[in-house]
Amino acid sequence: MNSTIQPFLGKADAMSNDHSSKSFRDNLTNSQSSEQELRSSLEQIGGALRGLKFGSVNVIVQDGVVVQIDRTEKVRLSRNSRPS
Repeated sequence: MNSTIQPFLGKADAMSNDHSSKSFRDNLTNSQSSEQELRSSLEQIGGALRGLKFGSVNVIVQDGVVVQIDRTEKVRLSRNSRPS
């Protein structure tokens, strides 16, 4: 087994070469998938912020994953545009 991979594997994974290489590949794939999800979430958060002058963006996270983005926009009325 490659010594550079060994530190990243758990004790149970290190016992079997077939199992450890599969586990490492699975972890790498999950990591890449997580990276793509993170980039997608950041793009959506950026989209919610884009053009927002007054308001808030609330990000809801469950189990380390963004599951909801709320955008609340406030419109400020000037004194001239308010009804008397």
